[in-house]
Amino acid sequence: MPRLVLALALLGLSGPVFANEPYCEEPWFIRNLIFDRAGYCFSSPLGQAVFDNADCTGTDVTLSERDREAVALIREMEDLLDCNMDTSVQTLSTLQELNQLRRFALLPIPVDAASGCIGYLGPQLPLLVAPGAYDGPVLGTLTLESSILFDFLPEDGWEFVTVYPNGWEGPPGPSGWVELGQQQPQCREIAG
Repeated sequence: MPRLVLALALLGLSGPVFANEPYCEEPWFIRNLIFDRAGYCFSSPLGQAVFDNADCTGTDVTLSERDREAVALIREMEDLLDCNMDTSVQTLSTLQELNQLRRFALLPIPVDAASGCIGYLGPQLPLLVAPGAYDGPVLGTLTLESSILFDFLPEDGWEFVTVYPNGWEGPPGPSGWVELGQQQPQCREIAG
């Protein structure tokens, strides 16, 4: 019996358990979606399962200047959060939510600290697939009294937001790029 207890104790000390934390999945997904859109061919089981390689062109792909900067910022954040994704798995726990990001022509750059607007007091504004994409689809509307989550870097006066139409108590509503200018939106309260 003592040997069994010792063996079980040693099994528990055998090394780190690699689990993909949900807070690490989002930056990993966005960074790799940038590469996928550039034609990158993934070799890891996770990359192949999430991005499928159907239209890949190779492993030496060219990124725009903006996408190179985005990838660098995302990698910095992943290092700061000590993210170590296990790419031997074939799914992400948040994949259903993350797949919504595929709709956007310009992928947002996540940040490690979010803020919020509680009780938006400004005019109704369309949520777009990219900054300035007024000729593209409107994904939703930022409406009076909604709460807004900011957890991505702004881009030239545009914010990528998630709208909570019924405040923080309700489920999240649409996400998208909204033009708020260089100042904070008018809100009843600011959080974060």
